[in-house]
Amino acid sequence: MVSKKKKFGAFIFAVIFSIAIVGGIFGVCYYKGIVSYPWQIKNVTSADNTIAFSKEETVSEPEEVVVEEKPEVKPSVEPEETKPEPETTVEEPETTEEEQNVDFDSLLSEDGIANTGVKMDYYGALSVSDGKLVDSHGKEVQLTGISTHGINWFPEFAAPETIASLRNNFGINVIRLAMYTSDYNGYCVGGSDNQKDLMDKICSAVDAATENDMYVIIDWHTLNDENPNTYKAESIQFFGEMVRKYKGNDNVIYEICNEPNGDTTWSDIKSYAKEVIPVIRNVDSDAVILVGTPEWSSDLESVQDNPLNFKNIMYTYHFYAASHKDDARAELESALEAGLPVFISEYGLVSADGNGSVDTKEAKKWYDLIDEYKLSSCIWNLSNKDEGSALISADCQSTLDWKYEDLSEEGKYFFDKLSEGNKTENDN
Repeated sequence: MVSKKKKFGAFIFAVIFSIAIVGGIFGVCYYKGIVSYPWQIKNVTSADNTIAFSKEETVSEPEEVVVEEKPEVKPSVEPEETKPEPETTVEEPETTEEEQNVDFDSLLSEDGIANTGVKMDYYGALSVSDGKLVDSHGKEVQLTGISTHGINWFPEFAAPETIASLRNNFGINVIRLAMYTSDYNGYCVGGSDNQKDLMDKICSAVDAATENDMYVIIDWHTLNDENPNTYKAESIQFFGEMVRKYKGNDNVIYEICNEPNGDTTWSDIKSYAKEVIPVIRNVDSDAVILVGTPEWSSDLESVQDNPLNFKNIMYTYHFYAASHKDDARAELESALEAGLPVFISEYGLVSADGNGSVDTKEAKKWYDLIDEYKLSSCIWNLSNKDEGSALISADCQSTLDWKYEDLSEEGKYFFDKLSEGNKTENDN
């Protein structure tokens, strides 16, 4: 008989042999891809989160590529979303290019002098009617021009040849002669020789404006003296001489006080005006006279309640675009709608202190209002002073026949604004 030990050994051998046969069969099938093991399903499912080691994990690579393709769709969408920005930036150069074509192509002389191509009308004798500046036929007119800086600081910019150049190249029809009263070498503080010198400069400039068919504003430029009554006697003497000299001119406008400020009230200004205006009226009954208003010529409301009782009077309003915005325009428009005759004898496109950059957004709004109401105006200032409101670059030493690059940022903006008239005429 076979012992139990031998029987058990034979059994173990049979089991091992059977396992070897079955394992071999599955091994061959697996190698040929006929069958897969159940536990491999877990390997495929977890392929996104684990490192691949089997052939099935190579199938997960395309799946990962598909996932990576999703971000590739986003860049194709982002350019579409940013298209409005490039379109905006493209439109701006197109507008600038048009302006540059006007500035540099059609509006440059052979020697490169900037020329707007515009020459504004000269209307003859002016008067004030129904709150408007009108010609001898009662037709509303508009004066557009430049104010000098103080002729006691920059007399060279009030020279006859400079005024002729402004008329010929910029085309403006009015020049404002700013003569300070109390500041550096002002008329009232610099002595008798200084007074004579300033009077000579005024007369020379008035004659040049007359010869070039331009209006001219003789500006008694009160500022740091605050209240015009401070030098009332000197003002009466000055305007008495001026009106006697130019009573035959129909182009001279008298501005009897620039910017009353400080504690000066409209009552103070009115009292002053009631003594100075008759001095002019006794010699020239028809000349247009500009009267400053309180708070640096910005308070028109107090004037509306108690205006002067003289004919051919206009009240001055001053603004600086970067400082005076919607509220200031609303106040001005309210006065205009009420019929108050307003002349913007001074304005700037920068801050009220005369510095900074041009506020193009606000400047456009102001010019739109000026055009809507056909307001007469003078921009501040004709000089090469190193400040934002100077029309000529501080690097430029020329006093006439400027090239476009000789102009400051404000000077270029103003020049371009004037040039629009020529562009409109060409378009028509």
